[in-house]
Amino acid sequence: MSKSNTTQSRATPAAYHTTHDWTDTEPLSTTVMTAVAEAMNKDPREIGPLYDQFDPDALDGLFSSRPGGHPPTGSHIGFTFEGYHIYVQSNGLIAIHPPDEGT
Repeated sequence: MSKSNTTQSRATPAAYHTTHDWTDTEPLSTTVMTAVAEAMNKDPREIGPLYDQFDPDALDGLFSSRPGGHPPTGSHIGFTFEGYHIYVQSNGLIAIHPPDEGT
């Protein structure tokens, strides 16, 4: 998993971006869980179970290779976890936006 954090002013928390490596054996759901923990600045074992918000097997299946080993194209999904907005695209991009201030 490669990652890069965006930079914004301290008043507004930055969105967190990373990319899932489709050639790695790590499932997409694991990359998403790790990215969410990093965006929250927590250890993955410290955050609540993501499977309360999404089915990891369904997420992995949605973005699994198509016949002939071709990666999926044009798919995306979004969900919310503890106020964080999580977006996953079939190109491997994962974007995590912090909760809105005042909510």
